[in-house]
Amino acid sequence: MHVSMMILSYAALLCGSLLSVALLVITFRNIFYSSKSNNLLKLNESFSFGILSGAVWANEAWGSYWSWDPKETWAFITWIVFAIYLHTRTNKNLQGANSAIVATLGFLIIWICYFGVNLLGIGLHSYGSFTLTYS
Repeated sequence: MHVSMMILSYAALLCGSLLSVALLVITFRNIFYSSKSNNLLKLNESFSFGILSGAVWANEAWGSYWSWDPKETWAFITWIVFAIYLHTRTNKNLQGANSAIVATLGFLIIWICYFGVNLLGIGLHSYGSFTLTYS
């Protein structure tokens, strides 16, 4: 349940962030912020559920809810960035370009969290890594 929820959450957050990046690239002067990206990025709640279910699973598997593993730490950073995004969307002074910039930052953070940490192959979440062999 944890893994499937996290994969769906990453996909939704990536799509919403990509829409924000596209909006920043296409319109610099008059930013019309799409409700589609807003709805996709509101799925931060599913990301929260994925983190919480992962903590319950980690307690059963490793004996602690949180171990500051690189994957857990970057997932927490991702969660914080998208929580900031949700707050910028509710503040009328920060809507538009500011929230799109935060979503764009979130896009970069997701790439680090999902691909970068997996490819490094360190920590408890190292099952997604691969080793380079030299001949």
